[in-house]
Amino acid sequence: MKIKYVLIVFCVMFALSSKSQQAEEKYTQVSIDKLVNNGNQFENKRVEIIGLVDHLCGVDGHKMKLKAASGAVLKVVPNNLTDCFDAKLKKQLVCVKGVVDVIRIEKAYIDEMEEEGTLLCHIDHSPCKDKAWVNNKIESGKDVEIVKQDIAKLRKQMKESGKEYVNYICIRADSVNILE
Repeated sequence: MKIKYVLIVFCVMFALSSKSQQAEEKYTQVSIDKLVNNGNQFENKRVEIIGLVDHLCGVDGHKMKLKAASGAVLKVVPNNLTDCFDAKLKKQLVCVKGVVDVIRIEKAYIDEMEEEGTLLCHIDHSPCKDKAWVNNKIESGKDVEIVKQDIAKLRKQMKESGKEYVNYICIRADSVNILE
């Protein structure tokens, strides 16, 4: 008789845990444009988006840039930092499910990158890790112009927003699936 009660309790606990896991897996469908323009509303929320993979980081495969038809872009990283994105995702239309992070790029950081002449990653505006590309731009003398353009874009975004920072949206991806 005790075994019967233990089995019943176990089944109830299993059913409840399955139900709570299903509730956690709900994602809000949102466009890239809406996410980029209203990132703070979605911070730490689970979202599902569709976009074109415009770029994959060639250094470590840990960053991907998604682009909307309007031109809006956002960064996607794997939720598990030991994972990396498969190169076959490049130029594919994908569905990404994950959690939204809002990354703030402060004016002081932008000033520092300008002063140092740092070539920035076009995915997330951090210093570029692609040493071969960076060295090539420095040797060819193109680095100065690229830095000026990148900094000008960030300053323009600050001016348009009327704030002393730029928000950049990132999704920590639970899944990335190619759409047919």
